[in-house]
Amino acid sequence: MRSTIFAAAVTFLLWGTPAFAADFDLDGVADEFDNCSQAVNTAQDDTDADDCGNSCDADYDDSGVVGHPDVFKFGTVFGTMGNEEQCHVGMIPDCFVSFSDFGFLIAAFGEIPGPSGTTAGTTACP
Repeated sequence: MRSTIFAAAVTFLLWGTPAFAADFDLDGVADEFDNCSQAVNTAQDDTDADDCGNSCDADYDDSGVVGHPDVFKFGTVFGTMGNEEQCHVGMIPDCFVSFSDFGFLIAAFGEIPGPSGTTAGTTACP
């Protein structure tokens, strides 16, 4: 017990954050630093560099909402390899854009990407 309290105190002193920070998706990344705080994404993949992790970002045209332009953009790379911006199921790099990724896109249709602890309150990934 004392060692746990000591470890928490040291973590707080070194990093300035509580050792037991909230981690909603249980991926080992505290919500405030997690680029996709409600979906497991341990690797924190963000291939379009908008601070919104791939696991919660089907907004391929970065308009702030998943819509028809995103479906069209996805369609141009469906069935190909190495198009990481549209990969959400396969391993990065060299993922295969497949029906699983299409399902991810359709499930997000009409929604905003996110949420991300790293860009909270912004249009890119609220």
